[in-house]
Amino acid sequence: MQEEGFLSSVNWINELKLRVGYGVVGNSAVNPYTTSGPLSRNPYVFGAAAGIGYLPQLVQNPDLKWEETAQGNIGVDFTLFKNRLSGSIEYYQQNTTDLIFPKTLPAVSGYVQKFENIGKTKNKGIEVTLSGTPVKLKDFTWDVDLNWSNNKEEIVELINGKQDMVADRLFIGQPTQVFYNYQNAGIWGGEAKDISEMALFNANGTNFRPGTVKVVDQNNDKKIDASDMVILGSVRPDWTGGITNTFTYKGWSFNAFIYFRVGQTYFGGYPNSYGGVNPNGRVENDVWAWDKTNGKWPMPNSASAITNTTAAMQYNEGSFAVVRNMSLSYACPQKWLKKITAKELVLNFQVLNPFIFGGEVVKWGINPDDDTNWSIASTNTNPIGGTNNNTILPQSFVFGIRAGF
Repeated sequence: MQEEGFLSSVNWINELKLRVGYGVVGNSAVNPYTTSGPLSRNPYVFGAAAGIGYLPQLVQNPDLKWEETAQGNIGVDFTLFKNRLSGSIEYYQQNTTDLIFPKTLPAVSGYVQKFENIGKTKNKGIEVTLSGTPVKLKDFTWDVDLNWSNNKEEIVELINGKQDMVADRLFIGQPTQVFYNYQNAGIWGGEAKDISEMALFNANGTNFRPGTVKVVDQNNDKKIDASDMVILGSVRPDWTGGITNTFTYKGWSFNAFIYFRVGQTYFGGYPNSYGGVNPNGRVENDVWAWDKTNGKWPMPNSASAITNTTAAMQYNEGSFAVVRNMSLSYACPQKWLKKITAKELVLNFQVLNPFIFGGEVVKWGINPDDDTNWSIASTNTNPIGGTNNNTILPQSFVFGIRAGF
């Protein structure tokens, strides 16, 4: 486009290209044989002997079709300011039909799930990449590479049209994976106001006590039930990005890459342990007590009759920034290399994942970049991953030498 007549006089544009694209792709999205009604192998005890049985696992669905995703995009590539700045900006939209999703079935049916084409989803977003040289001097150069992307996913239609599938946690206008539970409202206190309010809830079937988790009564009916559950967030971030800075001074070069993920919800963080001789997991001391009514976490309680709403405290802000790589290298000058008859000698030292920054989740020692099933809840509402299965951010220190003769 820079060669067009209306841009010929704009000397700060070196290159400008417009891109438009459209295509349709299919996706089977399921493992082989899962739609043919496979059986699961289950051990059992018959009298005093062990036995092996086979049970139906998934319902057959001969009508299952491939998902189809139609995507359109428009973008622009550019190079500006005598090639000092280049990059691209792109907008895209994906419309997926015949979405394949495992539908939960009632236990009395004898099956667990059935894969069905249940609806439509839409993804749209913006992707930006930039590369530039803010400073370029005789012996010093500063180069920057940046990428940023934003994606919004939403369910457009489900098996019953615009009706939510609450049991499967699928909601119109929301991403396919959301967190749906009670909203945390802190800790019940021992003041007269809290005591009288607890009595209203306890009269309707709950059993709250001072020092237990308090949740929001969304409809203000003094009962805590399924109607008080709300969407608390999603594993999908609002945006992701990365930036690489490279500084070069004579033979020295320093490079650092930082990755960002902002706006995601992290499921996990409730303490596994309150101490003891053999603590299991993070030991938490900031707990509510009669002489410490501002404690963040509920008072330790093993009473089974207490209404368990601790899952409301498992949902936390999961945004973070991590320094993925930092490296420092030095290229030995030619006058040194002549003494050892070498053409090239570069010394390099790098650190992988030296720092991670974030909110409370990071301060608790949790790695929010870990996706080891931390978005899945077990039957006791605790995350299968999260603090129960969270992997540390691995760090490495590497020294290298590159020589050429």
